[in-house]
Amino acid sequence: MKVLKVPYKSGWFVVVIPTLTFLMAWFGSSLLVLALLDWNVSDWVGILICGSGILPGLMVSVAIYPLLLRLVARGQGELCLEGAALRWRSGLRWHEIDFAQPHHAEMAAEQDTLLTLQGNNTYVNIYFRGLPRREVLNLFPAPFFVDDLVVTPEMGSWGFDVTVDGPTVGDFATALLETLWHQRRQNRYFLMYEKFPWNRCPQPDFRHIRLIEWEKRSAEDEAFVKELEPHFIDGLTGSYVRATPDYLVGWVYQSVHSTLSGQPDYYCVMPLGYISAEVSLPRPDWKPFIIGHMLKEALATVLGTTAPSGGPYLEHRYYLYVRGRAIDGAPLELAFDWYGLVDNEYKEAKFLVRFIQTMKSRNKSNARVGKASSESCGKV
Repeated sequence: MKVLKVPYKSGWFVVVIPTLTFLMAWFGSSLLVLALLDWNVSDWVGILICGSGILPGLMVSVAIYPLLLRLVARGQGELCLEGAALRWRSGLRWHEIDFAQPHHAEMAAEQDTLLTLQGNNTYVNIYFRGLPRREVLNLFPAPFFVDDLVVTPEMGSWGFDVTVDGPTVGDFATALLETLWHQRRQNRYFLMYEKFPWNRCPQPDFRHIRLIEWEKRSAEDEAFVKELEPHFIDGLTGSYVRATPDYLVGWVYQSVHSTLSGQPDYYCVMPLGYISAEVSLPRPDWKPFIIGHMLKEALATVLGTTAPSGGPYLEHRYYLYVRGRAIDGAPLELAFDWYGLVDNEYKEAKFLVRFIQTMKSRNKSNARVGKASSESCGKV
């Protein structure tokens, strides 16, 4: 196929330089304040000063970003699709991803489309302006796989910035999406998506969240839990929440005994289609942070020394909030530790949340039109 010469936005200008500018302004302003105070501050005051340095860091980074976008708009690159292989370059060196081999491909589409493609030690983004979601789904008919949240180049997406304004670019986009569809079994990300029965209607035996206290379990409760375990469809083996085709199952560890024994205090069985899920923003985990500093100060007082600087450091955690109804019909919300952006299981966990929400939305749609058959649930 003909080599396309298209604009290329370097990650140095879109991501690296703005990030470095932010960090330099943040730490620079914080260090300046600490130096003016002759470095004679307590841990708490130091934390407050470092926190206040975020604002000047953001202001400087935002101020220079328009200039960086003007500079990066001058970049040029080349794209070429040869059989099942995508070749590209933004400088002198050509790179290649063979889609007939194991790879990782993500896509998001709304008014425009973003493809994130990764092979062995290669990574590239291609942003197609003027390629709407409906055309993408005609070529890649997996609506729950294609995300609807598109990160534009103006928002920090680096890579190729292609405008579909003629048959040449349109044919290239079509051929690329068709290749990705034909080679989807080699796409590791698509294999995560396929674990979930998107076109099947859940058929739970109850509509409320069932809490099973393990110490007070009946023989029926134990048999029910044992029956669920072989039917987990996700690969989140280290999670406190897993899914079967009909239920979301959660584990709650509240006591020291349950933590040591590995047997949870409660099993939470949540019927798909009647629950919703939401992932929290990162939240500071204050408890171990405060306790750690209190212990450090107490130890220093006992030993008659100055408390050492440094940790424990404030860490952030994510939570999965599951909302449904209790057995008496009252609203019930449960929270479970969840995966963050840097965790290896984050992308599969994202599919699990999308699956829960899809089943909930489909159940609402069926309720509005008075349908609850598996046939209606199977329609996409």
